[in-house]
Amino acid sequence: MSHPTKQNKADTESQVEILPTVANYLKVLNEQVLPTFIKTGSISNAINAREGLANLTHTFVTEAVDMALIVDDIIDCNASAGGGYDLPAYHVPVRLFYPTLPSDSANQTEPTPLPVMLYFHGGGGTAGSVSVYQQILCRLAKYTGHIVVAPEYRLAPENPYPCAQNDACTALLGLNKLLASRQINPTNIVVAGDSHGGALVTNLLRDPRVIQSGIIDDISTQVLIYPSVDFTMSCPSIEKYANGYLLSRARIGWYFDQYFQFGEDRQAKSALFASQDELAHQPPALIINAAVDPLYDEGVAYAAKLSEAGVDTQHMTFDKVIHAYLNMENLNPDICEQTYQGINNFLDSK
Repeated sequence: MSHPTKQNKADTESQVEILPTVANYLKVLNEQVLPTFIKTGSISNAINAREGLANLTHTFVTEAVDMALIVDDIIDCNASAGGGYDLPAYHVPVRLFYPTLPSDSANQTEPTPLPVMLYFHGGGGTAGSVSVYQQILCRLAKYTGHIVVAPEYRLAPENPYPCAQNDACTALLGLNKLLASRQINPTNIVVAGDSHGGALVTNLLRDPRVIQSGIIDDISTQVLIYPSVDFTMSCPSIEKYANGYLLSRARIGWYFDQYFQFGEDRQAKSALFASQDELAHQPPALIINAAVDPLYDEGVAYAAKLSEAGVDTQHMTFDKVIHAYLNMENLNPDICEQTYQGINNFLDSK
């Protein structure tokens, strides 16, 4: 297949098999929505990046999933979460999604044993929020039976690297204290995320602050959904699906430019280029990819690299769908169902 970097949607559509519902959405997006946006003279910025992901999710994830309890809290930052950067402490807001009601803490003497998932939403490090992802987070809690803890990490460009990564570290290092305050004894801890959330997870699991804390020994598994693990944009699928499939090569580059503003070594920040020693200690991994996605090849390569490092790794690919398909559930409901069920099956097996 030739690279579609400079081709329009009509050219690429004939080369790649996509679900008809998704193809119809892309046709409207590429032939009507984006041209109208460009004609206004608008350029990419944080406003339209955030609106775009929010509108997509709210339009196509419409079925509400009831939770037994949804509650907001804060994980306090400690000195070790700063990572040596001269930055003010940031206490991370979190939202907890309970699939079942906890024991009555007022009459409780021992913490309730429950599984917990720490989940980082996607959005390129610039968009997305716990509110935008609310129904996806509810689904994760419902399908897996885990209490899902979702951090509201800071976003670029206002808060560039390392803010989000430090917030991820704060959330993980402070998780047990938060759970103890809510009378929860985690039977296991899962760390998970999609897209940029996957980048946060993969860097968290090789972060010296996390390794030295010992909490990594408490992490039972990691779940990475179409993760971003190559900030150098060097994998072939970046070019193969460069245009016409919602997440474009230009958009990825724009996200990364917002996120890295101080000349960071992007290869060093990319989990795909981690050493075998950095990966060998990691918990079992489930990596899920969409087949028609600029990030597809890096997900495949990262799964192989984890396996080579001796990590118990499972890899799932869903054909005919694009990046962020969980955010467009109504267009591919069966595949979303299979994804959530696949995550549950993986967690049950560990």
